[in-house]
Amino acid sequence: MKYFILVLLAFQLLQARQPLSVHQQDRAKYQASTKQPSFYNLSTDRIYPLAPDKTASPSKAVFGYLPDWEYLSARDNLQYDLLSHIAAFDFAVSAAGDITNPSYWPWTDVINEAHSNSVKMIMTAVNFDTDEIHTLLTNESVKNNFFENVKSTILTYDLQGVNVDFENVATDDRGALLNGFMDDLTTFIHNEVPGSEISFAGPAVNWGGWDLAGLAASCDYIFIMGYNYYGSWSETSGPNSPLTGGYYNITNTVEVQYGEVTDNNPEKLILGIPYYGNRWQTANLQPYSDALDHIEQPRYRTAIEEAESEGLLWDGASQTSWYSYQGSGNDYQVWFDTDSSLGLKYDYADSKLLRGVGMWALGYDGERTELWDELRNHYGSPSAIANAATSPARFILYPNYPNPFGRSSVRGNPSTTIRYRLTLTEDVQIAVYNTRGQKVTTLINKEQQAGEYTFIYNPGNLANGIYFCRLTTGSGFFQSIKMIFMR
Repeated sequence: MKYFILVLLAFQLLQARQPLSVHQQDRAKYQASTKQPSFYNLSTDRIYPLAPDKTASPSKAVFGYLPDWEYLSARDNLQYDLLSHIAAFDFAVSAAGDITNPSYWPWTDVINEAHSNSVKMIMTAVNFDTDEIHTLLTNESVKNNFFENVKSTILTYDLQGVNVDFENVATDDRGALLNGFMDDLTTFIHNEVPGSEISFAGPAVNWGGWDLAGLAASCDYIFIMGYNYYGSWSETSGPNSPLTGGYYNITNTVEVQYGEVTDNNPEKLILGIPYYGNRWQTANLQPYSDALDHIEQPRYRTAIEEAESEGLLWDGASQTSWYSYQGSGNDYQVWFDTDSSLGLKYDYADSKLLRGVGMWALGYDGERTELWDELRNHYGSPSAIANAATSPARFILYPNYPNPFGRSSVRGNPSTTIRYRLTLTEDVQIAVYNTRGQKVTTLINKEQQAGEYTFIYNPGNLANGIYFCRLTTGSGFFQSIKMIFMR
């Protein structure tokens, strides 16, 4: 009995420590206090219907949340040929079932560009309040009002469905009640607006109450929020989205938490990955150091620029990136995902035959292109890759092979083929770095004409470890870091 009580207390403690999701934290941090008006008018600016097909499309679902605080800047950087869905965040849902549009809505320019590229536009219906969600789930008139408002929004703006992002749901409400609600919503919208997609933003870990197999059956698919494994609540620094290592990680989420769905209906799952990280003040510069203070969750565009100067590190346990630095006598660490760690997650999602991948959030990479390039490497169609030949990007680094974590890339055969393309004549430096960010060797340091280049690098007598390839120009422009081999 004493052992049972201790286990119960430990379980309750885990439930109590469930962190606020990054969706909720980012909305509180970045969203304008008052809704901003649209640049467009429905009476004069037409929304074009979804084009039925396109020649350049991702080979699997690529589902990106676009928050309204990123709309102004992100709309100029979206690569529509690499997206299947854009989920506009957020359509706030009240306790009465009413819906408030995002800032700048309607995003007529983004909707039309998406539709012309056969990218589906999805409304994200959001509520993070436990009591209000309970009312939405249990009050029949409120529920029906919400359903009608979802239908009206989809029809008014020619959207292709709704993603329900209800978080902080009471434990007792997470099972049959929520699943019944989602089943009713799916039936209603499918009947009223045929062809619409109904999805749910699902947790990475079942901390209690969730019937995830039933949830998957109640809608078209689940977007797994595969991040926030470490955060403001963590006692140590660590990976935001570990593929492996520890107990809870992406592999555990897919194979254990959603195991029944993965085994029987993998097409019902989209693996969401983070375009952001975590910054801590730590006790020292060693990985998984005691966390003295959680400072923020930097977006990718901030973290990667700092990593370029501080030195990008690799954590083999979680298969993710991080860096450390000192300032004012204190130690700091930032853990975040790069194209290398995201690529490994894409490989994993593909190996499990999932519906696809997605991200929180579009725009968090700013004007950088390496995360788009990684998506193109995995999901770009032949025509999409051909279209990239006219891209204004100064560098495109193709996948290096052998794969750094599999097949022929094993100890004793560490050589790798490095391929890259220049769209302009550049002073090019290509160098190899270890996990401490120290340069091991320079492979290229000269001016090169626009074109595609291929060469084989063999590390010779380097010590066992993980190594990265970094490309820069004489002007200091940086495009990408790629893991190239593990010995």
